[in-house]
Amino acid sequence: MAKFIALWGHPDDIPGFEKHYREVHIPLCHKWPGVESMTTTQISGTATGDPAPYHLVFEATFESANALRDALKSPEMMAAGKDAVGIAKQYGARPTMLVGDDL
Repeated sequence: MAKFIALWGHPDDIPGFEKHYREVHIPLCHKWPGVESMTTTQISGTATGDPAPYHLVFEATFESANALRDALKSPEMMAAGKDAVGIAKQYGARPTMLVGDDL
């Protein structure tokens, strides 16, 4: 199983960011080809109680690295990527995007 993970930094405008994320960004992600599941987790802190470096963690799973690679080249994922750039500019929430495989 392959995964696409986005670690979203803290936005300057939390309500605006979350509204856009729910109403615009996630619907774009649901159009990705080959995606098997998606989750978004709002981070409340670290296990030690310290502030976390991220506001949200998004994870999408794909059957294989090839399926993820194909999705990364798709117009649907490019549209979500373009929106992510807009989110970063408008709300100050910078994403770190990662890909990986289960061990």
